Amino acid sequence: MGVGNKMNELRKQNNLSQEQLAEKLGVARQTISKWELGETSPDLEQSKLLSQIFNISLDDLTNNEIKNILITKANNMEKLTKIIINMLKIIFMIIIILLVICVSKIFFEEYFSAKPVSTSISFVCTLGEEKYTYKITQYYENNTLKIYTNDNNLNIDSSRYDDYNWLKDDINKNVTSRGGNCFINETNK
Repeated sequence: MGVGNKMNELRKQNNLSQEQLAEKLGVARQTISKWELGETSPDLEQSKLLSQIFNISLDDLTNNEIKNILITKANNMEKLTKIIINMLKIIFMIIIILLVICVSKIFFEEYFSAKPVSTSISFVCTLGEEKYTYKITQYYENNTLKIYTNDNNLNIDSSRYDDYNWLKDDINKNVTSRGGNCFINETNK
């Protein structure tokens, strides 16, 4: 609403004719008519007098949109704040995901790329009518070899060996020297 329309509305609310308002302002009735029609506008001094007569502020008289501007700016600021908060949430989630990936890599890489704890080979030897099973296990943690067998006559100390191939060969020689045969079909476990 323009100043003229606002002035017309206020004049009628205050039960003033154009002549009465013109007298109070010290202007001609035609001047009031031109203001109300929007052909001309009151100057600053006349606008001050109008605001005093109607007991309103100059902002209200001129329909200053300052309130709407402030509300619009506040709404825009609120929208911007929401956008920034959402962006920060996304960034925070990305950081959390990257952190989980890094921690997982650190803790699980050793598990998935870990060397085996031990390696074993098994074979069977016969002495006469008896069959004996031999299992040699190499433990990597302390680099030791251990023999598991049901041959109670095998006199070999596995702690003297550091390679299971040598130990296997010596077991074969021991069984052969006692008249037996070994069927060595290596099964790594």
